[in-house]
Amino acid sequence: MTTIIETSTSLVGKSFDCAFGNFVPRLTVLSPTELRVQATIGVTDVDEIVRGDVKDVRPGVVIMSWTEQSGNFIVQVQDHQNGLVHNYARLADGQLFCAQGVIEPVALI
Repeated sequence: MTTIIETSTSLVGKSFDCAFGNFVPRLTVLSPTELRVQATIGVTDVDEIVRGDVKDVRPGVVIMSWTEQSGNFIVQVQDHQNGLVHNYARLADGQLFCAQGVIEPVALI
């Protein structure tokens, strides 16, 4: 069986959830410079396309960063080979949100 190692270009067109316990944002990589971010935060639903940056760190590991319309700035290190995501965010109100979670691929219908 061949193992597929994700790269920044092979992620284009794919969606995946980043599960941080009860908080599970969905990311869709539209291009190496554009992402769709979907999440529910309390009673607020987020669904926006953002300018971002997706770069390879090594085979199977990418780093993504983006700024949301709210002003939240997010950086994620995603290890697609092992299904792990490390999230570092400076929220618009100045708080930090750092978490480790799992990557769950989403099958698009």
